[in-house]
Amino acid sequence: MTHTAISSILTLLALLAFSAILLAPSKRQSVVKELAALSLGTLATVFWIWSREWGLGLPTAILASVLATEIAFGLILLRSREAIQLGSLLGPYLFAACLLVLWVDAVGESETAQPHMSGWLGAHISAAVLSYGFVTIGAIASLGIIMRERGLKRRTRGRLTDRLPSIAVAETTEIIGLTAAEIILGIGIIFGIAAEYTTTGAFFQITHKSLFSVTAFVVIGGLLILHLRTGLRGRLAARIGLSAYLLVSLGYPGVKFVSDIFLS
Repeated sequence: MTHTAISSILTLLALLAFSAILLAPSKRQSVVKELAALSLGTLATVFWIWSREWGLGLPTAILASVLATEIAFGLILLRSREAIQLGSLLGPYLFAACLLVLWVDAVGESETAQPHMSGWLGAHISAAVLSYGFVTIGAIASLGIIMRERGLKRRTRGRLTDRLPSIAVAETTEIIGLTAAEIILGIGIIFGIAAEYTTTGAFFQITHKSLFSVTAFVVIGGLLILHLRTGLRGRLAARIGLSAYLLVSLGYPGVKFVSDIFLS
């Protein structure tokens, strides 16, 4: 069995354990087990990325976003330990993303090898991927808010909603995630402009990725401004956060999905 296969299995098992711990019927807190499973999943993802050929295709994009999301979640937990309960949504999401990597590897063509890139381009890609990780956490928190509010409104309870954090904790996590994403995305756009200028002599070229990135930057910025000035929160803020996630997803893995799966 190759290193890639071993690391992919370890990643899936760790994420499955992370989800199972958070969705378990026991009401006792098991933060140590949760953090251990998340840490193991992150290390296994690093090993998975390291053991496979780094390319330009969809599997690499998804794996990089999974790792960025794990790192972003770990950083947010340093600020808000209660946010660990969002793992009941995040764990299955990351598990499904890893399954998608295996499926694309099985049915798709081999990835194009990553050519040599400039320092500016490398910095742009790194910032873009990390900002996507923070946007994902913001979107998971937004989904948690919507589910919590819907449960309270209908006065219904379920195992999943019971495992979610309070609306206040989810809103705080959403704002932290989107604020970090906005800052890093802005830096990434600047790096992208620098990379474009050093390569073509132009400051900006209109592409699918650039349009989605700039639009997401404006949407996230608008949401944060509304939150600061009007205290916007709740379901409307959550829906805007999910819209920002959709825009970034269309600009990053979405374009690769279309080109690798439908146009290959």
